[in-house]
Amino acid sequence: MLWIFLLPIIGLGLAFLINLIFPRAQFRGYDILPFFFIAACNLITIQRNIPSFLPYGFLIYFILAIIISVKSAIKNKNISLGRTFRKLWNYLAASTALWYLGLLVVLFIV
Repeated sequence: MLWIFLLPIIGLGLAFLINLIFPRAQFRGYDILPFFFIAACNLITIQRNIPSFLPYGFLIYFILAIIISVKSAIKNKNISLGRTFRKLWNYLAASTALWYLGLLVVLFIV
């Protein structure tokens, strides 16, 4: 149960440390957060003994990623692969953080 809270805190600490060490890098510290949030989400589903929807969530995420890539390619005609990956990774970071918060609510309410 303790790891459910420690993993995101460790991830946030590492993100802060990365931002301090590499202030002008193309990547930011929050780029590593999905790894910690996904592991914490998996621990919550194990703790509650409920089915894990992580594979289905990633399937939906990658379907949405393909839709965004196609939309961007049609709109811009000349797609920047690096910019597209950056946008998709930012969406992944945001969705894993929201997913973690939602599962915490489920953990304490249900």
